[in-house]
Amino acid sequence: MKFYPYTNIQTNNLKSLLISARVLGLLSYILFFGAIIIGIYGALIDQPKTINMGGLQGTISAPGTTGPAILASIWGILSSVCILAFSGLCAAVVSCEYKFTTTVE
Repeated sequence: MKFYPYTNIQTNNLKSLLISARVLGLLSYILFFGAIIIGIYGALIDQPKTINMGGLQGTISAPGTTGPAILASIWGILSSVCILAFSGLCAAVVSCEYKFTTTVE
């Protein structure tokens, strides 16, 4: 079982384009899951901390990280979908090239 994208596509002439399509597909999957993890982590980490400062009770609250984390997550997901679509187009070009250049004997 092979775990890289576009395993069924064959080519004789466009091997570099097929490798590029596979690498772009793999990078888009990594970007997609990384963006989801960043969005979840950014939303969960934004909790104010209450500390005891020698008899005084204080709350330390940094500027909110939820908004930028979710925004970065959305951009990461959209970018990964666009990269995956481009990767699929490259793989389609390779597949069409192989289909039209092979002769039936």
